[in-house]
Amino acid sequence: MSTGVEQPVLEPLRYPEQEPKLSSKKFFDLLSIVGPGFILASVTIGNGEIFSATRGGAIFGYTILWTFLFGAIFKATVTYAAGRYMVITGEHPFQRMGHLLPGVGTSGIGRHWLAVFFGILAAVCFPAWCVAYILALSQWTPWTFTGQSGNWLWAGILWGLIAYATLWIKNFSVVENLQTVIVGIMVFFSLIAVFVSTPNWGGVLEGLLPQLPSSYPDWVQADFPSVAARAIPMEIISYLGALGGGLYDYIGYVGTFREKTWGMLGRSDNAEINAQLQALGPGQLIPIAQDDENLDRARLGVKAVKIDAVTSFIAVGIFAMTFMILGTVILGTDGVRQVPSDTNILEEQARFFTNILPVLKYLYQLAIWCAFWGSMQALLTTTYPYTFREAFSPAFPALNNPKNWFKVKLAVATYTLGTAIILAVSGVSYTVVISFAGILGGVFALGLWAFILLYTEHKVLPANLRMKPLMQVILAISGVAMTVMGVIGLIQFFQAL
Repeated sequence: MSTGVEQPVLEPLRYPEQEPKLSSKKFFDLLSIVGPGFILASVTIGNGEIFSATRGGAIFGYTILWTFLFGAIFKATVTYAAGRYMVITGEHPFQRMGHLLPGVGTSGIGRHWLAVFFGILAAVCFPAWCVAYILALSQWTPWTFTGQSGNWLWAGILWGLIAYATLWIKNFSVVENLQTVIVGIMVFFSLIAVFVSTPNWGGVLEGLLPQLPSSYPDWVQADFPSVAARAIPMEIISYLGALGGGLYDYIGYVGTFREKTWGMLGRSDNAEINAQLQALGPGQLIPIAQDDENLDRARLGVKAVKIDAVTSFIAVGIFAMTFMILGTVILGTDGVRQVPSDTNILEEQARFFTNILPVLKYLYQLAIWCAFWGSMQALLTTTYPYTFREAFSPAFPALNNPKNWFKVKLAVATYTLGTAIILAVSGVSYTVVISFAGILGGVFALGLWAFILLYTEHKVLPANLRMKPLMQVILAISGVAMTVMGVIGLIQFFQAL
């Protein structure tokens, strides 16, 4: 039945000419396209790859290597689907949420309640990851500067405040690039360490097949009873959650595409196009010109997203599996039998590098600061503010005003660090906070978002611009797997409190 309100009819949208390198078949031309994905990979290395992957290897050996393989595939698929939608339409997927399901009114929270819901899930996790970095650096500082284990909470908080202060530094790129280089050197030596440690390659291959350990090893139960008290499914799901970030990172990651010229984002009038798309009625397809030249340009924009997502998650997956293999060989049942835990977050992993050369301990210590402090700095000043803006701006358009951008950054960073400091002073457990945030935002919420992305494509994109059937199936499997695992993990998490 007609509502009596005439919906706007837009001219079919045309894509601007795409970057010539996207048409190239040369490896280095294509690699030069990568941008937001590597930034995402660099700011999420730490709690997931250095701690969780090592811990999983030390406890379960090669048995759960598949967790990191499938986790990387699931998360890469969701980020690809979100980025793909953005370059095809020029609008963030969260801007479309208010038109997918029934709401109240034509604007505000009533209309955009779904985006606000996901935004709240993400924002709840911000302080959890920040306090994790504070707690890790609280142990790193005395170990690095005195050579003794310790827990200088004041130092971890100070590192957080220094990261917060960089909000007022306009150009931090030199330091960020140096941090990336140092972390890259650590990754290089970790790969060498894998081969030096001579792992059981047959066991590595077998570990890529899904299987679930029936119990903790006897030595873990005897020497680490607090670890063995955790439900095995929750323990493993928390590893998946910490791997490569979660909803709290990916909303902002897709938002950074605005700085690229991929697909529709290359149009100088993209903001005006976004406003017109918001006026489309429910059930209306986004109008896109269907001539061959225009469709080819769309595919080139999608190609950029695919390269960005695939390369970043290959990097994350390889790094995580590297540390897991090293955890198995050096810290596990056939090694020194040590499990990274609340009171020993980072030190045991130094063995991976001193096994090659003792002096590499100092490289590891420097790289840990770059990974953990660098990640905290990036999350406070860039990633989380982007995520907050993209999630809540559909309901509160003023957040998109460039004049308000610094206020948004300041507010998000203050909330995140302030809450994190309160949690740190309260004595919160490192493994508890990363398990909670990882399961909620890194597994469960991502699973739900996968379904929304799949539904969005079918509702608003022309059929020839939707993902191929195989990718749709993989996205659906990712959604089911992560939602179910998230529910199991959350139930077991709260049962254990």
